[in-house]
Amino acid sequence: MNKRLLWLFLVLIFFPSALRAQDARGMAIGYAVSAAPLGIFGLYWNPALEAVPDGGGSWDIASGFSAFDTSNTNSAILRFSPANSIQSGQDPVQRLQEYSGLFGVQYGSLSFGVIYDQNLNYTASQGALALFNDRSNNAVTAGSSYNLNYLQTTQQIETFILSYAMPLPLSSFQFLSVGGSLKYHYGTQYTQTSLTGTYTQGAPSGTGYQYTEISSTSGLGLSMDLGLYAKISDMLNVGLMIQNIQSNYNWQAQQQNYTLDPTTGQDVLSGPSSSVTVVQPFPYTTKLGIAIAPPDKNTFLEAEVSWVNQTTHWKAGMERYYPGGLVIRLGTFADDISGQQLWTFGAGYFNSNFSLDLAGITRSVPDLQDSVALGGGIDVSVRF
Repeated sequence: MNKRLLWLFLVLIFFPSALRAQDARGMAIGYAVSAAPLGIFGLYWNPALEAVPDGGGSWDIASGFSAFDTSNTNSAILRFSPANSIQSGQDPVQRLQEYSGLFGVQYGSLSFGVIYDQNLNYTASQGALALFNDRSNNAVTAGSSYNLNYLQTTQQIETFILSYAMPLPLSSFQFLSVGGSLKYHYGTQYTQTSLTGTYTQGAPSGTGYQYTEISSTSGLGLSMDLGLYAKISDMLNVGLMIQNIQSNYNWQAQQQNYTLDPTTGQDVLSGPSSSVTVVQPFPYTTKLGIAIAPPDKNTFLEAEVSWVNQTTHWKAGMERYYPGGLVIRLGTFADDISGQQLWTFGAGYFNSNFSLDLAGITRSVPDLQDSVALGGGIDVSVRF
């Protein structure tokens, strides 16, 4: 293929679109990936995986995108709304929505990537939802009181990641490697609306609650990852990933205060905005995974345990390989938001120079429209 046409093809097909930054294979096996050789996508999951030989060429160029949406209302995420949230009885109501893209280039054991992440985190008490509902219907009655707890945060962050891995010459392992990643985070949008306290109709303006909105178009930070991968035998691989060993991230933002109208509960601007710094370091995370390949079964079994913010997460996955380069994948993990065990699935095609993977996440099969969570991903990789 003409080199100019090749590069044009790569730019058009692989450049990340605004869509959890990972490959579809990782999603399909329930994110149990720290011990699963993933090629170039290891720069996100475990940089030590970058040193694992894949039998392809010197260059690897790949991209993928994914989407994920979940809530704790125990109703279909496709029909999420404040009205349904009030009827759910959950207090507070929570929702997470995330769109991500990843573009990466690998030469040997050196990789560079760009990760795009856009997410929405939403928490609303039944009191806040009732206030929003009543004021939109002009139904805030005299002396009515609402306990408020509302926090909605949206942000967009681009991360530039440089990763390097190298094998270690220890004869007690069939293969051992160590890798590290340096990540530069550049934020382009941040909005956080916070409403706490108690609003009582008829009370003086601003009494008993705090209502603020913070917005920014400038966020900067650095973080570092460290990974270890060991092929102990033909049957067993082990991976260790320490994410955000050192992390700092700050938004330079403007804070605007609001009050609620004493009669109607409507938003009222209160005074000029002020400059604030929002400190949001990425959480220190440890992941330990294993991958087992039963002899002559063409099957891989993966499992991972991770610890973040004093919470333990378990994940598991399975891959079945068939002649002709076809692979089928299944996985499962516990979703923190919905409190449900979610199921992942996917399929892929691969050869020495090309791979294509598709993945999905759901709770309800085949009635996907009734699932409390939904997600999906796609990735493509070319080696030459």
